[in-house]
Amino acid sequence: RPVDDTSGFDHWRLEADAPGPRVVVLGGVHGDETEGVLAAGGLTRELDALACGSLDVVPVCHEVAFAADSRTSPRDGVNLARVFPGDEGGSPTQRLAHTLTHHVLLGADLLIDLHTSGQSYDMPFLAGFTSHDGDPDGRGERAAAAIGADFLWHHPERSEGRTLSVVDVGIYLESPGHGPTDAAVVRAYVDGVLRVLDDLGMTTRPVPSATVASPIRVTGGGDLDRDLVAVRSEGIFLHGLQAGVAVEQGALLGTVVDLSGSVVERLHAPTDGRVMALKRRSPVVAGDQVVCLATEVHRG
Repeated sequence: RPVDDTSGFDHWRLEADAPGPRVVVLGGVHGDETEGVLAAGGLTRELDALACGSLDVVPVCHEVAFAADSRTSPRDGVNLARVFPGDEGGSPTQRLAHTLTHHVLLGADLLIDLHTSGQSYDMPFLAGFTSHDGDPDGRGERAAAAIGADFLWHHPERSEGRTLSVVDVGIYLESPGHGPTDAAVVRAYVDGVLRVLDDLGMTTRPVPSATVASPIRVTGGGDLDRDLVAVRSEGIFLHGLQAGVAVEQGALLGTVVDLSGSVVERLHAPTDGRVMALKRRSPVVAGDQVVCLATEVHRG
């Protein structure tokens, strides 16, 4: 365990004799997302050899948040997924981001960041990626497609502060995270990462085939602190939506009601799109962001 108790983490590495890509897998960037933690940890149990390259795994990046079952740090209230590349002289979470950046992330050929929607949101099973000049061969999109998720979410721009902002090529996974830890999601994540490694020529044994042949492709911003439709009123937000459904511009996304049940606001879709994230908790105040829409990409 490197550094100190405010920015330490378990770091597992597997290296092959033959040169090849360096892949990094992270779990537990958010402490309330246990499926990613178990999937990252499961990889360290299932993989004992690589055909080429190297694999770095950090099963629990934010250990104090994981111990508190919290999206943010109980020490400084900071969301680790918003402060990369970090600050060596900053708060505990900023120091942790700095250590992860400089001890694990820099120099990676591919990052796979395992998330779920946690306690705060509902999301479908998706693989998100960016495309930019640092990935001329489209390795990120290919890795996202190899996961076998129901949705491929392309983000035209990097989101500042995220883990993906400090690597040239990276993907992240999301899935429904409400209720007890879902063993099926853990298995899907492990199998998806194995397919990515296989696509890179790094595996030494057969890997499971994907069950999703044609994922739905969407594009748009994915920052859940910024890229959602917001309410203008205080009250209780009610909706009948499910993550992943298609909506048309002008469709009713939900209503805000007061404590008597009277409607104080109706929220309508500003554009056509797919519902990629929903705020789980119903109480809202003006400005709360509640529904994330992404534009569906139709390939003709």
